[in-house]
Amino acid sequence: MLMEALARTGRKAQLFSFPSYSKTLAGSLVGAYLDGEMGDPRAIDSRLTAVLYALDRFENKKEMDQALARGRVVVCDRYVGSNLAHQVARAPAARRRAVRELIERLEFEVLGLPRPDLVVCLDMPAALAQQRVLGKAARDYTKKQLDVQEADSEHLRLALAEYRLQARRNPHWVTVPTVRRGGAARSREEIHAEVLEALADAGIVRAA
Repeated sequence: MLMEALARTGRKAQLFSFPSYSKTLAGSLVGAYLDGEMGDPRAIDSRLTAVLYALDRFENKKEMDQALARGRVVVCDRYVGSNLAHQVARAPAARRRAVRELIERLEFEVLGLPRPDLVVCLDMPAALAQQRVLGKAARDYTKKQLDVQEADSEHLRLALAEYRLQARRNPHWVTVPTVRRGGAARSREEIHAEVLEALADAGIVRAA
């Protein structure tokens, strides 16, 4: 819906999906991790998995840089904020600040990935997120209905808390709730309208 809306405004845009499981070497390793091939995720240091997710983006960097150089809006359905949320959530509480700093330094400084002008955080309760995943079509990196992170409700709870923390501490983040106060899910159209409003406020598209 976002890509169609950008096209209607005359803005050329290019979509990148992360992790890019079947496109990059690092993406295939992320897929193996999420499928459980690397063992119990709780036994794997989150600093190591953070590097895999970052390298997957780095393997797409040239294409992203070319799109930006052509004046396109680059839309990523996950980006550095996702690495922060999930890997910090997996770290011991005493190490979380250090993992945040490591990821931001690795992705933006060491690997030179472009910094986002806007991050839209779709705030979704863990239980609803799991329910939505169960409705997905088959995925190429796993035969499981829920991968190792999606199946871990405690991990999802901690990751959501980290997303919310990142949204509070970063002025270029905008949070869009996906449920109403009573817990009922909002429609795609409502969420989409709020996303477009955030893009307009950031000057990426013209206000309707």
